[in-house]
Amino acid sequence: MLQNRLFNRGSDISRLIAGMLPLPVWQSMMTARGDNGNIAEEHFFGFYLRSKLGARFHHRVRRTSGPRLLACCLPGDQHEIGLLLFALAANDMGFQVVILGANMPLDELPDVIRKADCDALVLSSTVQPPAELLEQGLPELVDVIGVPVLVGGAASIRAAEKIAAAGAIACGTDARAGLKTLQRSLQQVALDSSIESIHSGDLS
Repeated sequence: MLQNRLFNRGSDISRLIAGMLPLPVWQSMMTARGDNGNIAEEHFFGFYLRSKLGARFHHRVRRTSGPRLLACCLPGDQHEIGLLLFALAANDMGFQVVILGANMPLDELPDVIRKADCDALVLSSTVQPPAELLEQGLPELVDVIGVPVLVGGAASIRAAEKIAAAGAIACGTDARAGLKTLQRSLQQVALDSSIESIHSGDLS
């Protein structure tokens, strides 16, 4: 079957991401209503892909020593497929990834980041977040956690300005580009920390 061939073409996640989006199976999954599909079909393919990607993540994840990311969907967002693709791409680039899944309350994230000792937070948003979340919840979260926050998914394109105003990074739907941006941000954080340590030593 087409779906099985999609997930049996090798372990290179970059090929998986590049090859997935144009396929009819993806188009069918994304079709909610109309002549080309229905909600039942969307749910079937959505469940199928979540199961396949989740299994691939848990069985294929490499043991890495890179920065640790906490990844989840914004409150009210149930679309985990993009998040799972991002997690696979991140692991492929040497990141450690802790996935919390869909519909995650923002107020619980600071404690998780502290306990899991995460270096950055990745939020996925396919549906447009409420204005209150972007204008109040997200800025408060960024201020509290003290690590870079990356917001990806289709909604991050539409809300890029508000995400940036909140102090987070909008990366859209390009996982690789988003991860490279995150790498640069983490490198800057490390550099700033080193400079601060040097200055503190000079003052002591």
